[in-house]
Amino acid sequence: RGASMLASARALRASPRFIPPTPPPSAAITSTHARRRRGAASFACMAQTDAKQDLVNHGDRRAARVAVIGAGAAGLAAARELKKEGHAVVVFEQSSEVGGVWVYDERVETDKLGNHHESESDGTKNKVHSSVYASVRTNLPREVMGYASFPFTRSFGGDKRRFCGHEEVRAYLDAYADFHDLRTLVRTKTKVLKCEPLSPTDADHLKAPPGYDHKRWGPRWGVTFAENTDDTETLSPGTLNPKATTTSIFDAVVVCNGHYSTPRVPNYPHQETWPGLQMHSHDYRRPEHNLFGGKKVVVLGNGASGEDLSLEIAGVARQVILAARGWAESAETTRETAKNTYPRTLKRSGGITKLHPTEHSVTFENGVEETDVDVVIYATGYAVTFPFFLAHIEGRDGALVEAPKPEKEIPSVRDNRVAPLWEHVFPPHSAPSLSFVGLPWKVVPFPQFEVQSRWIALALSGAVALPGRDKMMRFAEAQIHLDETNNAQPRYHHRMGDAQFGYNDRLLNWCGESGMAAWRAEMYRETGTRKRKVPTAYRDPPGVGEKWGDETARVAARTEAADLGFVNEPLDDEAF
Repeated sequence: RGASMLASARALRASPRFIPPTPPPSAAITSTHARRRRGAASFACMAQTDAKQDLVNHGDRRAARVAVIGAGAAGLAAARELKKEGHAVVVFEQSSEVGGVWVYDERVETDKLGNHHESESDGTKNKVHSSVYASVRTNLPREVMGYASFPFTRSFGGDKRRFCGHEEVRAYLDAYADFHDLRTLVRTKTKVLKCEPLSPTDADHLKAPPGYDHKRWGPRWGVTFAENTDDTETLSPGTLNPKATTTSIFDAVVVCNGHYSTPRVPNYPHQETWPGLQMHSHDYRRPEHNLFGGKKVVVLGNGASGEDLSLEIAGVARQVILAARGWAESAETTRETAKNTYPRTLKRSGGITKLHPTEHSVTFENGVEETDVDVVIYATGYAVTFPFFLAHIEGRDGALVEAPKPEKEIPSVRDNRVAPLWEHVFPPHSAPSLSFVGLPWKVVPFPQFEVQSRWIALALSGAVALPGRDKMMRFAEAQIHLDETNNAQPRYHHRMGDAQFGYNDRLLNWCGESGMAAWRAEMYRETGTRKRKVPTAYRDPPGVGEKWGDETARVAARTEAADLGFVNEPLDDEAF
């Protein structure tokens, strides 16, 4: 069975790509920024007209030397697609294993919000990449989470729940790396310290193969790295020992360093002198009794992590207040959040407005002041950072800020908006030799990683053409203008939601393929409906005699996997 599975999957990968007719622009998705969606749809239509071209023959394609930064879920997908297209790939991974954020790490950081942890003996700041807590479970069913090339319709680590734990996801990523034979491409314990574009007149750039077309392919890149490093070291380009580093030249760089590692912490009056414990969810691992037992805890942020932590801590705390900016008690919010499913020790509130400097009290948006607060946990997300680009330097407070004169080939970062970018992937000035995988959020990440990576791999080989640099820049600038016109905060620039499915299909069409199967969008939307209805139990299987609300999509996913030659868990397994 294993041999036939491999043969079937390999045959599928080797089959010619279907080149469909030009698709219509994806429909605008209802959201709080509907005008932006309408504008984006019109630019998507322009992009399709400019970028569509038939795939060229394999004999006419270029094989590039490509550096991939990071061997998490995005980096593995990039490695798979680049290898498949015939490129020479080197994946740099600072830790000792593949899997990125899904590699659970019991350690926590010694930053300014981790004052309940002992400092390092030498006074340095340790950096922990993973933000996964011990009890975390996926907030999407495994079937929809899986890569299209490697279905997630069975267990790889013994956890058969549809909404599985982090160990199961990590086992799945390990299996993905083995199935596609990616481990030989990965250089573990190797940290990229500097990545910079080379000028066409640079001596190293002139070593490029004869006939290298800088105008077409963009700049080549110098990548400086250190081997056998501890992934917690806070090395920076300014403190490098040249004897301990190596610089290699690559035709292209694909950035897959993830964006769930550097905490974002809001600023409030008197925050530095507030007497209670403040920490970011990045440093949370479990509801330790000595930290939360019998205490009053405020959790700021009602995303997946904020809700999970609130529910878990409510089991040991005296009271938990789940706070979120803009939230207000009403018949609608009570109904939407199914408040009656929360434990009695948990209540909701608007966002924080003030921490009182000499008292254990916190004031919220509705004017209510809570006293005797012991702990504030910021489940407020993460900052997008690229510490290996010289366009970003570390500020005095440890935060990454832009240098005064960043390289134009490298996009800037403002409040998590990476710009300018063509379709969230290519910087106009350096495409296709610089690209980014995994910037969009509120998406199903793994399958989108493969789609973005496939587009990158084909662009680097010359199999598909990108629009001209001027057209890509006009599109990117127009997207920023739409943000500003609609008063949208920069950090929402890469947020997709339902728009992800039109985006994925558009990229696949440009790659000469049909779009993703419809069951993926159906399963995603049904999970969202279920979560809003029963936020504390949406991961749990239905009762005896009942079925999942996405039963049709679940069966379609398993049928697709079987058609590809992959093994499924038995349908009657109650966990599935």
